[in-house]
Amino acid sequence: MVKTPEQISAANQAAVETAMQLAQISMQNAERLVRLQLDAAKGMLADNLKNAQALTEVKDPQQLAALRAKALESGVEQMTAYSRSIYDLAAKTQAEFGKIMESRIAAFSHEVTQLVDEAAKSAPAGSAPAIAAMKQALATTNAMIETMTRAAKQFTQTADTNIKSATATAVNVAKSGAKKRK
Repeated sequence: MVKTPEQISAANQAAVETAMQLAQISMQNAERLVRLQLDAAKGMLADNLKNAQALTEVKDPQQLAALRAKALESGVEQMTAYSRSIYDLAAKTQAEFGKIMESRIAAFSHEVTQLVDEAAKSAPAGSAPAIAAMKQALATTNAMIETMTRAAKQFTQTADTNIKSATATAVNVAKSGAKKRK
């Protein structure tokens, strides 16, 4: 079960490559997040200026109420779109991280399985039960990781569905509230 220098070097190289991939994804998504925030701030500033200008042209209370309802609806829609964009970015990042980690876990599991198989070949007589126990523990661990991965994916899908439903409901409530006020 002794690793050769080449095996150690390969394992270290794989770990460095994984860390670099994760860092690169983190930086790319941080840039996207900053762009999203700047675009949202620009949009809100433009809308506020437009609303302020529209306020100067208001002539009666009904016009003021309509303007206020329209601004509220627009604000809710913008915040909902912004929140959805942030959520989508986070979900995409999580999915990318998950793919990388799944492949690393699979590679690690494969390496450990090979080590156990190599150890079994050179194990002394009478160690078959110990080797079988190690293989069973490895199989159980792999099954547990697979179950956890599936559960995490299912949780993410459920959360995604719930968030999309909640944002759609928020927009509809804002629209119906704005229509009632008109």
